[in-house]
Amino acid sequence: MKHEPEATPPDTGVLEALQVYRAAEAAMRRRTGSAMGIGENDLLALRLILDNTAAGRPTFAKDISAYLGVSSASTTLLVDRLARAGFVERRPSRIDKRSVELLPTRAALGDTGPLLAAAQEQIAAATAELSPDEAETVTRFLTKMRETVDRIAAERIARTKRT
Repeated sequence: MKHEPEATPPDTGVLEALQVYRAAEAAMRRRTGSAMGIGENDLLALRLILDNTAAGRPTFAKDISAYLGVSSASTTLLVDRLARAGFVERRPSRIDKRSVELLPTRAALGDTGPLLAAAQEQIAAATAELSPDEAETVTRFLTKMRETVDRIAAERIARTKRT
C-alpha cells in the first residue's frame, strides 16, 4: 500500500506568508532605524509619538512602556536616547501639569517623514491593488491576528504576576 503525503492545510501558506512579511517588516524597521542612528525599539517609540501627535493625542512615557512592554526604567533610557538624538522633547503636559508629554521635534518630522512616507506610499499602492472583498478579508484576518497576539501577551503578563 502506497502512502500518500498529507495535503498541506490551507492556513499553513497564510501563516508562512505572515511570518515572512513580519520578518521583512522588522528588517525594514532595523534599516530605517540604522539610517537614523537609533535602535528598533527607539524607532517604534518614535512612530508611536508621531502617530499620537498626528491624531492630536498626547504621549506619555507610560504609553511607550505599555506599547513596547518594557519597564519604566527602560523607557526612561529610551526617551533619553531619543532626546539626545534630537528626535523628541519633553514638555509639561497640557492635561496634567505634573506629567510630561513627549513630542516629536522638527528634526524627527523632517528625518522620519521622508523615510516613512516613501515606505507608506509604496505599501498603500500595494493595498490599492486589492478588491474591496479582498481588502475586507485581509483586514478581518489582520484584526483577528492582532487580537490574538494581544490576548497571548495579556495571558503571559497575568501568568507572570501570579508567580
